[in-house]
Parts: sequence; C-alpha cells; structure tokens
Amino acid sequence: MNRKKSQEKRELKNAAEKLLVDYELRNRGKDNLDKVSHNLQKMDKNVDQQIEMKKDLLNSLKARRNSIHEESKIKKDFLENELRNKLRSGQSYTAKELELINVNQINTIDIDRDDFDSVEYNKEFAEKENINLDSPFLNLYSKNEQVKVAEQMIQKFDLLKLDSDDYLFATSAGLIAGFVDTIFVGTIGKGKDASRLQNMVDKGTEKLVKKYALHEKIAELNKQKNNANSQQAIDDINSKIKNLKENKANIDLKSSISQLENNHRVGYDASKSTNIEGMTGMSPDNHHLLSIAHEPSLLGLIVGIKDQLTSTSTFMTKEGKVINVVSQNKNKELTGNIFEQIIQATDNWFGHIMSDISGSSGSKGRGSGLPVPGWSSLQKLQFGNVKLKTNKTDTYTFAQVSEWMFKNGYDVRAFTAELIPVLIYETLIRLYWIYKQLLYYGRSLKDSFPIANNRELARLLLIGGSTFSSIDVTHGLIKSGKKGGVQPQGIATFIMTVNKPGLIDLGFRSYQNVRLELEHRKTVERILDEDIVLEYNRIMSSEKIFE
Repeated sequence: MNRKKSQEKRELKNAAEKLLVDYELRNRGKDNLDKVSHNLQKMDKNVDQQIEMKKDLLNSLKARRNSIHEESKIKKDFLENELRNKLRSGQSYTAKELELINVNQINTIDIDRDDFDSVEYNKEFAEKENINLDSPFLNLYSKNEQVKVAEQMIQKFDLLKLDSDDYLFATSAGLIAGFVDTIFVGTIGKGKDASRLQNMVDKGTEKLVKKYALHEKIAELNKQKNNANSQQAIDDINSKIKNLKENKANIDLKSSISQLENNHRVGYDASKSTNIEGMTGMSPDNHHLLSIAHEPSLLGLIVGIKDQLTSTSTFMTKEGKVINVVSQNKNKELTGNIFEQIIQATDNWFGHIMSDISGSSGSKGRGSGLPVPGWSSLQKLQFGNVKLKTNKTDTYTFAQVSEWMFKNGYDVRAFTAELIPVLIYETLIRLYWIYKQLLYYGRSLKDSFPIANNRELARLLLIGGSTFSSIDVTHGLIKSGKKGGVQPQGIATFIMTVNKPGLIDLGFRSYQNVRLELEHRKTVERILDEDIVLEYNRIMSSEKIFE
C-alpha cells in the first residue's frame, strides 16, 4: 500500500511539473503578447502624431502661399519662421527612434520528438529554459494566488510575520540599553565608588526613606493632637507639623533611619552571631543578608511575621543551613487577637525594611542595604573554586562570592540600578509592538496589548535581550582586564560589571521562546494531522484519479 501511494505521489508530481512547464510557456506567451500590444499602441500613437504634424504643416504651407500677395513684410517673415520651425520639429520627431519593448523569443516543446511527453524530456526542457520545478504545486498558482495562500498559511499555522524592520528595532533597543548600562551603570561600587545611575538610585532611596519617616512622624503628632487636653497643646502640635512640612528638604537621613529603627524594633535584627547557636561569621555588614526576614520579598514578609509572632529569628548560616533560634532582641509589642497581631507585624516588618534599605543609622557612607530577593539562598551553593582577585591566591565558593558581592555594594539598590537599562529595552520594544499592531495592522487596543506570550513579541524581546547582554558581557570582559578599577582586577570586576537582571531576563526569554516554539510545533502537527493529512489521504485513496 505504501509503495502504491509513493508511486502515485511521484506521478502526481511529474504531472504537476508538466503542467508547470505549460503554465510557464503560456505566461511567457501572454507576456510577449502584452509587450507586442504595448509596442503597437506606441507605434499607432507615433503614426497619428506624424499625421497631425503633416496636416499642420500643410495648413502652414497654404497660409504662406496665400500670404505672397500680402504687403506686410512682418507677417511674411513670421509665417516663414513658423514654417521652418514646424519642418524642423517634424524632421526631428520622425528621425527619433521609437523606444519599444524587446519581445523575447519563446522556445516551445518539440512535439515532433517521440519522447516529447516523457518526464525526462520535460525536466531537460525546463532546465534549458530556466523553469524552476522545485515546488511545482505551489508555482502553479499565480503570484496573487500565492500571496493569498501565504496569508492563509500564516493565519492557520500562526507563522511569524516579523520583518527586517522589526528585528532592526529590537536590536536598536538592545543597543540603546547596552550603551546606557555601559556609560551610566558600569561597575557596581560601594560608597563614593558607586556609578552615576547607582548613585541616583541611592539618592532616590534616601528620599523615599526620609519621606516615609516624615509621614510616620506627622501621623504620630496627629495622634498626639487627638489626645491633647488643651488648645495650647493642639497649637503646639500644629506648629510642629507645619515646621516639619516646611523644612522637609532639610531632614537628615540618619535621624530618619534612627526614628524608623526605634518605631519598628524587631527581635530578629541581630547584627552579630555572638551567643547565637549554630551561627558564625555574622557581622553588621552581612547580617541583612543572613537574616531571611530582612529580604524585601514575600518570603521575607512571611518569615518576618512568623518570627515576630513566635519571638524567634530565622537565619541562613554561612554553611547554607536554615536555622531558627530564640530572638535575643526585643520586638515591638504586638497586641490584640491573632489577626490584629499579623497586621501589626506586617506594618512593623515594612517599617523595619524601610529603616534598613539605605543602611543603618550607625553605618558610614552608603551602608549595607537589603539583599536582592533570593540572594540569601545562594549561601547553599557551597561549591566552586573562584579566584576573585588576580593578585591573591585565595579562592571562593559561589556562596562566598555572593556574600562578597553583598559586602561590596551589591544590594537591592544596585540591583535596581542594573534593572533600569533592562526596563528601557523592554519598554521600547513593547511600545513599538503596540504601535505596530494598533496603527500598522489596525488591530484593537485589546489585541495590541504587549503580552509576551505572543510568539512574535517574545522573539523581539529575545533579540533585544541578546543584543543588550552581548554588549554588557563584552563590556565586563574588557573592564575585568584593566587595572585601577572600582573592584579588583579579574573576575571580581567582571561579576560586578555584568548586568545580572539582563542575564536573568535573557535566560527567561530564551526559555519562553523555546516553550512557545514547542507549543507551536505541536499545534502545527495537530493541524497537519487533522486537515492536510486528511485531505491528502482522501486524494490518494481515490482509485480513478489517474484513469
């Protein structure tokens, strides 16, 4: 049965190739007829023009003959000049060669040959006449029909419609973000070594902390005002509130942090590992990293609430183990039922997070902020042999590398600074996508919404991310080979220069594109099974198709 179908398929293809040769010869003949028709029209127009010119010339000759007896010399000269100009113009027009379209010679199948209907002769003739037989079934359609078929195929099989302009824009967005990262982010540093964009994020975080502390201070004064017993006390409090609002630009960061620390005391805020069983190596510059409740994430919130309710502290040891011990520090008192205590614990956790995000009140310079969400989990990577500094023989495990990065300035503020270039190319590509779908294709706003589950948008985001990371990694490699940088020469400079959010985004986009392509492949296979294969089997099962 399979051999029979294979034979029938070959015969179908051979028949299609013969039809394609006839179709091509017909098109060439039609093309020549169109050319001849065009040339005839041009020749007719030329002849008509010459006839008109001759008629006009005869009229001018008659006018000249009638003017012989005229006494006006001026009129005679005018008619003679006009006649000469018309003669000259007519001669020039007649001598001008017509620009006709060349008509190509068409070679036809030699029907006098005995094998003119054979497959071999058909292929030989097609090769000689430059007739492409690669896709005989498709090429039997006209160009317009091929376009319609292509559109139907794109819609049915959800094929990508991205063009060179789309890829160019995605690449350009990645380039722009790459240059922003190279120039304004550079290598993450600590204190005065912080880059321009990193320093800008630090300043913005400081303003946020001061604003939050001011908000709490005013709320506290308003609470006191509600409990005041005299008008004088109310006036004094109003005066304080007014003074705070008028001088909010002069509020000191350290005093704001100190206020938040006092208002939001937590039991798990241990800065040293002294007297903590199973904990070693914790110090003021890494205790935010090792205390899981200090993580500004959902996990940190849950652990923070649990630790406050149970008067315990949860730490990630430097050996990668999670321990839970009784808190040594005093926590803000939680009152009421369990639900009220959870609400109070949540507020207290957030307030303490705000007090630590720009460092503590006793820290010098930039201070150790909060870790990137999930960063403490890297302490479980107790393997590796990384030589951070080229001038020293010390090696580090991956866990130690992550701790070293945190101590040297890579906190959530630095992560945010690195995130800005990533947001730039993501935003540019998504805005371009909305414009293209809304204005170019005329789709609705709902259908133009830039959801990355769309294969085309996901592909553009991958192109942008790949371009960005290529520039970023190249920049990191170049800087890692130079001396006198913010960080020690070598791997230390590289890991503090390369954009971590960019690599995370690139990895996610790569996974997303692979997943979408696999899903698309399954969809295409299903359509083939349901439609194309079904129709093919129907044709092949017909016994009279070749009779």
